[in-house]
Amino acid sequence: MFWPIAQILARRTAKCVFFILITLVVGRSLGGAETYVSQDFARKVAIFISGESNIETLYDAYFYIGFVIVMSITTVVYLTIMKLIKKTRSK
Repeated sequence: MFWPIAQILARRTAKCVFFILITLVVGRSLGGAETYVSQDFARKVAIFISGESNIETLYDAYFYIGFVIVMSITTVVYLTIMKLIKKTRSK
């Protein structure tokens, strides 16, 4: 009686864990945002976010830029893998 609910919960949990694992892999492979984001762009983002540009707001800007990039790449990879799994299961 409770098996369909447990099965749905297990699948959702597995998908969340899989997304988190992909996020960790992408985040570790990209490294710090300081390596691939220019300082001028980070300064512009820091001014946009907080209205000033000092070292603390610059580090915040690097974090936010890196977070958005990692989440974007992770989402694309996750959706692609889910579509492939769905396609292979339907055959």
